[in-house]
Amino acid sequence: MTHKMPFSPAPSRPTNLASRTGRAAPLLAVMAALALGGCSWFGGGGSKTGGTALYPCPTVGVLNETDHVTLLSGSGTDLTDVVARAEIGQIVSKCEYDTDAATITVDLAFNGIAEIGPAAQARALNLNTFVAVTRRYSAFDNKQVYEVPVVFEPGQRQVRFVKTVEGTVLPYGGQADGSIYQILVGFQLTPEQLAYNRRVSYNPIR
Repeated sequence: MTHKMPFSPAPSRPTNLASRTGRAAPLLAVMAALALGGCSWFGGGGSKTGGTALYPCPTVGVLNETDHVTLLSGSGTDLTDVVARAEIGQIVSKCEYDTDAATITVDLAFNGIAEIGPAAQARALNLNTFVAVTRRYSAFDNKQVYEVPVVFEPGQRQVRFVKTVEGTVLPYGGQADGSIYQILVGFQLTPEQLAYNRRVSYNPIR
């Protein structure tokens, strides 16, 4: 499925597992092990692990203005009309080069948190998220929408989620490598939700 993105691909909070350093690195490594544990990073033949100067992975980040979503009841816009809020936290990624086929396979995961609101009529909902691939210096873009189910248990106001997207295959060749690509994630917003994000100051979920 291919879509045109309605806003400019300016990423925020880019994170790449192979290059991340500092105190946050252990947390990202644990998240990657839990969320992407089923992935195979290494292969035989012409496979090369990404995240090096010679085999760089695409950068990953959150598309501006899509890092959070507020679900509202009907046409209301007050705090009492909030069904739920959600936000995306961290993103981790890993890539592998197939030098025989001249392709890069990327696996990524992102986490987040959702909070139920006073207007909720049910304790289960689906959050619409997306993963988009953009290539610098060209108009190419490809975007896939994914549902993330969230269930609030009785008495539970907040719930954390993790979404994994495996097996995104990208071509490369000549002077091009993984550094020409950006992979952006976010919530798939309606025009009304995007307008709300632009109009209303956002308070992060605590």
